[in-house]
Amino acid sequence: MSGKKVEVTGLEVTYNGPRPVTALAGITLSLEQGETCAIIGPSGCGKTTFLYVLAGLIRPSRGMVRIGGEPPRPGWMGTALILQDYGLLPWKTVQANAELGLEIRGTRREARSRIIEPILREMGLWEYRCSFPTQLSGGQKQRVAIARALALDTDLLLMDEPFSSLDALTREELQKTLLKVWKRNGTTMILVTHNIEEAVFLGQKIYVLTTGPGRIKHVVDNPEAGSPDYRKTTDFYRQCTRVRGLLDEVFEVVG
Repeated sequence: MSGKKVEVTGLEVTYNGPRPVTALAGITLSLEQGETCAIIGPSGCGKTTFLYVLAGLIRPSRGMVRIGGEPPRPGWMGTALILQDYGLLPWKTVQANAELGLEIRGTRREARSRIIEPILREMGLWEYRCSFPTQLSGGQKQRVAIARALALDTDLLLMDEPFSSLDALTREELQKTLLKVWKRNGTTMILVTHNIEEAVFLGQKIYVLTTGPGRIKHVVDNPEAGSPDYRKTTDFYRQCTRVRGLLDEVFEVVG
C-alpha cells in the first residue's frame, strides 16, 4: 500500500444560513504520497472542517481539492477518519467495532476476522476482542479506532485530535504506534492537533492557521518528523519553540 498525493488550491468553505459563516479561506497546500502533515491553530479556525472536506463529507464552496488526482467523495474506500471521541459503538465488542468499516463495505465475516486478527494483536487488543467499549481505557479505545482504520487498508489517514483526551504517557505510546504503522504502510497522514509537541513529532510539514476564517499563516518544514528518537534531540525542542512562537503571533493578532 502507498499513500495518495493531496492537492488543495484556493479552498474556501462557507456554512450557509441567515448569517453565513466562512470557516476556511484561500487554503492552498500539497502533500506528496506517504508524507505526513500536522495542522495547528486556534479553536474555530476550520481545522476539522478541512478534514471533513478531504473525507468528502463537506463540499468546498470554492477552490479545488484532489486526492490522488480525484475529488474526494463520501465513502471513498481509500480514506479513513479517526475522531477525537473514538467513534465506537457501545453495543458492539472490540472486534466488531474494529471490523465495522469492513462490514459496511460488505466484506464477508470470515474475511473480516482474517484481516482484523493480526491488527488487533499488533495493537495489543486481541485478548480484549470480546470486551465492550465501557470496559476499556481511553488508550485502548483509541487503539480500536486505529485498528478499524488500518483494517480498511487506507492510503489517506485523517486524524482529528485523536490523542487529546489521553494522558501524556499513553499519548506518546500511541504516537509511536502510529509512526510504526506509517513507516510500514507509507500512508499519507494528516493530523489536526492543538498540541505543539505532537505536531512537531508527527508532521513532516506543519501548517499554522489563523483564527477563523482559517488561512495558512505559516508553513514549517520538519523533515526529521517520523524518527522514533526525534523527541530526544535538540532539534525537536528548537522546532517546538519555533512553532510556539508562530502560534504566539497568531494569538497576538486575535488579541
